[in-house]
Amino acid sequence: MPTGPDHYRTLGVSQDASADEIRAAHRALARRHHPDLVTDPAERRRAEGRMAAINGAWHVVGDPVRRAEYDTSRRPPPPPPRSPSRSAPEPEYHSDAFQGVAVSPAVGCALRVGPVILAVGLLFGILIVTALMTGDGNRPPAFMIGQCVRIYDDGMAVVPCTGTEPKIVDRGVAGTSCPVRAIAVVLPTRTEQICIAPAGDTLTFSTDR
Repeated sequence: MPTGPDHYRTLGVSQDASADEIRAAHRALARRHHPDLVTDPAERRRAEGRMAAINGAWHVVGDPVRRAEYDTSRRPPPPPPRSPSRSAPEPEYHSDAFQGVAVSPAVGCALRVGPVILAVGLLFGILIVTALMTGDGNRPPAFMIGQCVRIYDDGMAVVPCTGTEPKIVDRGVAGTSCPVRAIAVVLPTRTEQICIAPAGDTLTFSTDR
């Protein structure tokens, strides 16, 4: 904001008044307020003050150079440059804690192939356990009703019937009852059994199983 006296207001002219208008206004005010026209001492002092202000205004705006400087000083200062608007901060992205960790080629290969090997090993283990649970993993080739068997310390085998060998008289689910005098033998599958009659025993073979 401009400070100090308003010289244009003192002379009674507008800020865009011409040099001739300013000169005419100064002359008219000088004639009206000249101290020599006043005889009363108090009024004379007041007239001298008014005349000093009139002459001061004329000294500034009556000269083109000083008037230009005066007009420049009266202009409001330019607004401060606007600071660049601050956009919202971009969200921070946290990478994986293991990103950028250097590993050797061997470790990298193990990390890629390891899960596959583990899956294959697990499947192979399941097959082995299944085979162990079912004996040797092969279904007995015979053990059908009417066949003769020979019993050994470590198992039994189908043999031709000669009249001196036990016979299979029934076959069914493990845990079911066998005919009288027949012996239940659980097969390696653990889910089936056969009923063996002693040699020379004339039991009726089962036909409904």
